[in-house]
Amino acid sequence: MKRVSNLMPRIADMDNLREAFLRAASGKTRSQEVLRFREGLEENLYSIRESLLDGSYRFGPYRLFTIFDPKRRTICAAPFADRVAFHAMMRVCHPLFENYQISVSYASRIGLGTYKALEQARHYSHRYQWFLKMDVVKFFDSIDHRQMKHQLSHLVKDSLLLAHWDTLIDGYETAPGKGLPIGNLTSQYFANHYMAVADHFAKEKLGVGPMVRYMDDVVLWGNDKQALLRQAKAYRQFLSDDLHLELHPFTVNRTHLGMSFLGYVVNPQEMRINQRSRHRYRQRVGTVCQCVENGSLSQQQGLQRLQAMIAFLEKANSRRFMKCISEGL
Repeated sequence: MKRVSNLMPRIADMDNLREAFLRAASGKTRSQEVLRFREGLEENLYSIRESLLDGSYRFGPYRLFTIFDPKRRTICAAPFADRVAFHAMMRVCHPLFENYQISVSYASRIGLGTYKALEQARHYSHRYQWFLKMDVVKFFDSIDHRQMKHQLSHLVKDSLLLAHWDTLIDGYETAPGKGLPIGNLTSQYFANHYMAVADHFAKEKLGVGPMVRYMDDVVLWGNDKQALLRQAKAYRQFLSDDLHLELHPFTVNRTHLGMSFLGYVVNPQEMRINQRSRHRYRQRVGTVCQCVENGSLSQQQGLQRLQAMIAFLEKANSRRFMKCISEGL
């Protein structure tokens, strides 16, 4: 893959920065941080432009908060100016990251995503007798800074952009030389690219057949259980040796028994909401109703949120569960 250079002038172009501002502000137009930035919009964008081009731009600090969705995660909220810079970078660099991805990858890709991954998983469940599921232990926390920088340097030739990315990567760690912040647009791209190296290894070196990867969740299908296990062990060794990642123990079973994947249970006959998602859904419905009651959300806003949540249920065989939820409102 040919490396691309001279990207920073395009990233720091004022028209690109204006569009990046609109994307960063989408859905947050009443935020005080966004309103303050908008008051001096051209000045603020010009300041970002100049500091990106002369190499003096400094990221951070992050505002940290914890969510439980379903497991405990620390989310890193970057300052708004940084979010504008992230969008400016990825508007230009998106095609470079996208071109390295292959068809097995579904996360953070336009036109793909969760439901496309589930559709493909359902399709393979119809055709094959066995599945083998893998996922990485503390994925974002475990990404190796040196390896991440090495991979990016094979993607991009622009030394100034790479220097900014190095600064961004070095600005956060969960252990010495480890970790990407959850919540950054750049982290989504970097992490997906990090695992794309393993996609190429699986397909081009191991000859893996049916496969779906959603960020660090990886599923293989086949009719030979032992062949799946051999491929998975070689894949695990590659992750350990080259990417310095550790996998949880494999889950391997017959497809007709169902597989928990991306919040659903997938089997050849149907998709159902898994138990963890049911619990989370009940909690979210209760939170929305409480917010409407105490006035922190209008009835219209509450309805919009509930409608978005219903879309999650409609992808599965969940009529009985939806009835139970509606009767409890």
